[in-house]
Amino acid sequence: MKKYLLIFFVFTMSLSSSIYAQKNKIASEDFNDFFKKFNSDSKFQVSRVLFPLKYQMNNDDFELADYTISKDKYKVLKLNNKADEKYLKRIISINKQKATLQQRGLDNGIYIDYIFELKDNKWFLKTWIDQST
Repeated sequence: MKKYLLIFFVFTMSLSSSIYAQKNKIASEDFNDFFKKFNSDSKFQVSRVLFPLKYQMNNDDFELADYTISKDKYKVLKLNNKADEKYLKRIISINKQKATLQQRGLDNGIYIDYIFELKDNKWFLKTWIDQST
């Protein structure tokens, strides 16, 4: 009898802990909602950048070079400005842990990838690669 009582107790505890884990599982932030707020709220944007921000950019010899920017030197980005659509094409690709915004200029040499990362169920700007000419 004690054996069955022990088995029942262990089964009940494992079942209740799995139910508790499912209830407390936090859903990941939706990238599109994040991106809208990232572009409309400058304080939110700064809070969602991984500082010091490391990025790559063409140097004077058109070779990719590594750069770092601190929080106090960071300038707020406008990555969804509708006025830019005349000369800029945007493509966003999203997977579970990473999202990439590709900005490609229409006959103007712009070629930038902004890379976002999901960290603790929240999206953050991780880096960008600017190969513009």
